[in-house]
Amino acid sequence: MFVRARKLRAYLELVRVEQWYKNLMVGVPAVFALKLTDPGVYPKLALGFAALSMASSSVYAFNDVRDLEADRAHPTKRFRPLPSGRVSVGEALTLSASLAAASLALSLALEARFALCVLAYLCVSHLYSLFLKRVAVVDVTAIALNYLIRVVSGAALIRVEASPWLVSGFFFLALFLALSKRKAELAVAGSAAREVLKVYSERWLDQALSMAAAMTIVTYAVYCAEVPLGRRLVPTIPVMAFFLLRYSFALERGVGEQPHEIIVRDKPTLLAALALVASVLALAYLPIG
Repeated sequence: MFVRARKLRAYLELVRVEQWYKNLMVGVPAVFALKLTDPGVYPKLALGFAALSMASSSVYAFNDVRDLEADRAHPTKRFRPLPSGRVSVGEALTLSASLAAASLALSLALEARFALCVLAYLCVSHLYSLFLKRVAVVDVTAIALNYLIRVVSGAALIRVEASPWLVSGFFFLALFLALSKRKAELAVAGSAAREVLKVYSERWLDQALSMAAAMTIVTYAVYCAEVPLGRRLVPTIPVMAFFLLRYSFALERGVGEQPHEIIVRDKPTLLAALALVASVLALAYLPIG
């Protein structure tokens, strides 16, 4: 019994359950389409979240197989299930294939267009694991694209149109987060931890982070100016700007590598994130005037 429980914990660690929060982006279109007051969207969103979580877990397991040798040299990743020997390569590949098949089956049962988005996510993710993660700039763009696919999949799932400005804003936000992770990795483990880090410099990453943050604010501001709902959200623009600035500050202080680590460990960043979400929901859904 103890051995089985330990193996289960290793599987759960392998599939990165703590990273499932990223799949909450499937609900973003519902928020901005004012669908949260419709009880009928919640079962679809819950199942869509489950499908994306299985797909992302499938990718994590496959990627860990590809990164096995590099992870063994990393100061913290060497304790993961594969490099530590708690899960074998065969077990990881079997789990990855099973989760991918289950994700596609569930998404196809929900909505054909949503299934296409999940398939696109899996294709981009596996190309990233096989080739794209070794190409500078392409690697972070692929990561940001997968965040974008999550948002678009949510619109397909509940059959609403997502604003191009909103979609662009989330792409640049995801690019900002991907670049911040590369900067943290470079600071913590150096170029030995990831092949692509050998061609990145701190100066370039700082410049790219500034550009991504600026584009996030600009596209969100244009959304607020051009879309009827967005005009109610104009007061949230400074909150968005503060969140990005504080996140950058926490990143510079070496708070963590993963986005959720930085947000949770730095209290002002966490408060800014909560304030942004709360103010968007309040201004969008509460009656004004």
